[in-house]
Amino acid sequence: MARRWTPFERVLGAELVSNFGSMLSRLAIPWLAALALDATPWQMGWLLVADVVAGALGSLVLGAWVDRRPLRSVMVWADLWRAALLLALAGLAWHQWLTWWLLVLAAAASGLLGVAFELARSAWIARASEAEALAGRNAALSASGSVAEALAFGLGGWLYQGLGAVVALAVDGVSYLVSAACLRGVPEAEPGGTPTEARTPTESLTPAIWWAGTRAGWQAVWADAALRQLAVIEALVAAGMSLAGTSYMIFVTRDLGFAPGPLGMMFALGSLGALAGAALAPRLGRRWGPGPAMGAGLAAMSLGGLAVALAPDAGLLGAALLISQQIVGDAGHTVRDVHDRTWRQSAAPPGMQASVDGGLRAVGHAATLLGALGGGALATALGTRSALLGSAALLGLAAVCAVRRLR
Repeated sequence: MARRWTPFERVLGAELVSNFGSMLSRLAIPWLAALALDATPWQMGWLLVADVVAGALGSLVLGAWVDRRPLRSVMVWADLWRAALLLALAGLAWHQWLTWWLLVLAAAASGLLGVAFELARSAWIARASEAEALAGRNAALSASGSVAEALAFGLGGWLYQGLGAVVALAVDGVSYLVSAACLRGVPEAEPGGTPTEARTPTESLTPAIWWAGTRAGWQAVWADAALRQLAVIEALVAAGMSLAGTSYMIFVTRDLGFAPGPLGMMFALGSLGALAGAALAPRLGRRWGPGPAMGAGLAAMSLGGLAVALAPDAGLLGAALLISQQIVGDAGHTVRDVHDRTWRQSAAPPGMQASVDGGLRAVGHAATLLGALGGGALATALGTRSALLGSAALLGLAAVCAVRRLR
C-alpha cells in the first residue's frame, strides 16, 4: 500500500514546487525582457520596482484578508492564478503580442500572488503545528527552498536557451498547477492550532473590517517587545541586503573581473550552505535559544558580506572569499530565516498570524527600497566596495540587536 502523505508533507511539497516556479519566473521574465523585447536598463529597473512595490503593497493589504479566509484555499487559488498568468504570458510570447508594459504588470501580479501564498502558508503552519515543532518545520521549508533554488538556477538558463521563452514560461506555469495539486487533501487550520476538515464561515471583508484587521496587526507588532525588535531587525537586514544588491554584481564582474561561468559555479555552492543552515537551525535554537541563534545567523551573514568586500581580485584568494560568502553567508541567512519565521508565528496573537507577518514584511519592503536608493548613492560616491562594507555593517548591527534584545 502506498504511503499517505501527511498534511505538512503536502504543504512542503507544494512549497518546493511553488518555489521552483517562483525562481523560474524571476529568471524567465527578466530574460524575456532583455532578449525578446530588447529592454533598456531603465526598463529592467522598472521590472524590479514593480515586483518590490507589489510585494510591499501585498504585505500591507493582504494580511487581514488572509487571516479571514481558509488558508489552504488561499494557497491553491494563488497557485492557480499564477499558473494562468504564466501560461497567458507564454501564449502572448508565442503570438509575439507581448509588450514590455504587459511584462511589468505580470511581474507585479506575480509578486502580489506570491505574497498571498507565503502569508497563507506561514499562517497555516503556525496554526496547524505544535509550538515545539515550528522550528523543525520552518527548517524543512528553508531546505526545500534551497533545493528549489538550485534546481531553478541550474535548469532555468538551459531551459530558456534550449527551448525558448514560450516553453520556459509554460513549464513555469505548469509548476504552479503541480503545487496546487500537492495541496489536495490538506485540511484547513483554525486559529486555535487544530487542523480540521470543516471550513468555518468567513465574514464579509468590508473596507472597515479590513482596516480594523490591518490596524490590529500593526498594533500587535507595536504592543509586543519581541515583535517590535523583529521589525527593527527586519528593517536592518532588508536594507543591508538591498545595499549589497545594488553593487554586488558590478563589484564581482567589473571590479574584480570574474567571468559568468565561474561565478555561476560559486553561486550554486550557496545551496550547500543553505542546507547546512537548515540542519543547524533547530539545534542552535534548542542549545542557545532563538534570539542568540538568530544573532549567530546574522553574524555569519555579516562575515560573509565582509568576505566579499575584502576580495582583492579574480585570483584564488578572491574566489575563496566569494565561496566562503556563499557557504557561510547562506547558512547564516537560513538560520536567521528559520528563527525569525518561528518567532513571528509564535508571538502573533491567535488568528492574526498573517496580519502580523504582513506588517513585518511591509517594514522589510520599505527598507529594501530605501536601501536600494542609499546603496546606489553610496556606490556612486565612494565605490561599490563601500556599499558592500555598509551592508556588512548593517547585518552586524542586526546580529547585535538579536542577541541583546531577543531572549
